[in-house]
Amino acid sequence: GRASMTSLTTPRARVVAARHARDASASTRRARPSTTARPRRARGVVAFATEAGLGESVANALKGISVVVVGDDERANDAVARALATQLQYSPVSVPALIASSEAVGAVEADEGDGAAGLDADAARLVIENSAHEQLSTFLRLCVATCGGGRGATARGDCWAWLFGSMTVWVDIEGADVSAPQRDAYELSEIRVVVKDYSDFDGNVVAAQVLSGIKQLVDSDDQLCGKKNLYVRFGCRGDWPDLAPPGEYAGDAAAAKAAASKNEGDK
Repeated sequence: GRASMTSLTTPRARVVAARHARDASASTRRARPSTTARPRRARGVVAFATEAGLGESVANALKGISVVVVGDDERANDAVARALATQLQYSPVSVPALIASSEAVGAVEADEGDGAAGLDADAARLVIENSAHEQLSTFLRLCVATCGGGRGATARGDCWAWLFGSMTVWVDIEGADVSAPQRDAYELSEIRVVVKDYSDFDGNVVAAQVLSGIKQLVDSDDQLCGKKNLYVRFGCRGDWPDLAPPGEYAGDAAAAKAAASKNEGDK
């Protein structure tokens, strides 16, 4: 959940992720949502987009909500995210690129006070990846391509707290191992597109399918984007889709108790 992973995030990783997100998006932080009504949960039924201006229509309906693309194939994730960014007039962001940049500036060095100290390479990489998603969750109008390979944050259901505030898309490749454990996490996505012939993969075609699925979702539930905005304003606590009011979420009490204990021990 959020509390356990937050304790591992490193200051340097947060700074690097935030800087890249600001560079990618000139948009402001999320505005106050217009409603707190609970939407009906739904899954997009994808279809090929045929009408003109679908990208603009979907962008208006999203009200700034970002789109996150997950799946085992990292190149497919990136291609779809970039195609969506073009059609939505959003900014594309690559989490693998953020991780590489963080590693290049020494974000996982075992400095004093660094939360990644003592971790092996894979664990340190996961810390940076989760930090990147934490920072990106606070920005508007991004199309985020995530890490593939069945490893990392998006392959772990308990790391999705930072993703629920975005529209999540699973790019699934036909013929993939259906018993792979990461598929349970990917099932949390609102939209799933199955690529039947990877040899003829076209990110623009898949993006058109995604746009159709998103349109059907927001048309069927006009409160969904407002609720996602509210989820982020509450701190991406992991209680999606059943949001508890501030002060009534169990994680808030646990975090407050832990902070109080730490303060007492520091005296």
